[in-house]
Amino acid sequence: MTDHRPPANDEVESAVESALQWLLHSQASNSEGGFATYDFAGGYTSPYPETTGYIVESLLMWPELRQKPEIRQSAEKALQWLLAIQKPSGGWQGGYLHENRPEIVFNTGQVIRGLLEGYVHLGGQHYLDAATRAADWLVSIQHPEGYWNRHVYLNEIRVYDTYVAAPLYKLGKITENQGYKDAALKNANWVVGSQLLKNGWFQNADNSKKHNHRPILHTIAYSLDGLLDLALATGDGVWLDAALTTATALKAALLQDKRLKGRYDKRWYGQRSICNTGVAQCAVIFAKLHLHYRAKIWKDAYNMLVNYLLHHQIRTPGVPYLHGGITGSSPLWGRYEPFRIPNWGVKYFLDAMMYNSEVNCQKQ
Repeated sequence: MTDHRPPANDEVESAVESALQWLLHSQASNSEGGFATYDFAGGYTSPYPETTGYIVESLLMWPELRQKPEIRQSAEKALQWLLAIQKPSGGWQGGYLHENRPEIVFNTGQVIRGLLEGYVHLGGQHYLDAATRAADWLVSIQHPEGYWNRHVYLNEIRVYDTYVAAPLYKLGKITENQGYKDAALKNANWVVGSQLLKNGWFQNADNSKKHNHRPILHTIAYSLDGLLDLALATGDGVWLDAALTTATALKAALLQDKRLKGRYDKRWYGQRSICNTGVAQCAVIFAKLHLHYRAKIWKDAYNMLVNYLLHHQIRTPGVPYLHGGITGSSPLWGRYEPFRIPNWGVKYFLDAMMYNSEVNCQKQ
């Protein structure tokens, strides 16, 4: 991850098209309409409601993508499936479809993301109605201090629910519902006020109990991206400074180690194999910071990660379950999603590439 030169436009365009085709093939692997993960040993999984939600967000948020008829059809098919499996409570299940788990806060927030893009770009009050039912449920079970401790993964309170608060705030703006916005603000205030160390490291950021002292880059990025989006949406300088502190620590780790490692402890000491999904998420974060601050340091950091991702995208034309994908870890057998191409990793790869034209064609 040492090359900070802007990637060639044709290389990025080819990578985007390959990633899109991988996603479409993963959707076609099942009859439901959601997006699946590819396992090198077992083939495609059943579709994943949570990640289908924010994959739809990616397919529709970029004008260059949603103008393609096959992309709009893919998004509509996925959204219809998500509407069909919404729980009576308003939430969506955790895990893959075949696991049939109870509704989970984080997963529900990610489906809201897709529904909002569907409402804005495809039309249809039913998308907004489903999102508001989900938001009503999220607000009803939120702890007064701003976190969620019911219907959460492993029954653990975690800061990555900022990635739920961000779409909740966006929905509040669309519907002019102050209650949704207040719930999002409470969550961000709780994170910044009690969960963030002075050096930008998040407490309670891992998606496990065992490794919470050294959270994975994937969930660090969720926490940071959600906080950053809330800061940019509200103009809250305290939150923006907090997000900037965390991002600066990650950038320093990147420059020092010439890569982003899989896990980071509270000293920002990195360990484990590279989490490719987290790398793509950080590229998105660095792109947003560059577009906000117009600072070359963020552009260079973004390009370092994008060039790494381009090098690690699988290119095997004629093998659709591989071509365009990116493995969860590097090496393939690393600790994060080993021997798998997680569909959400391809989603964040796609988002990272889509920022390229804005980051590298913008006047400085």
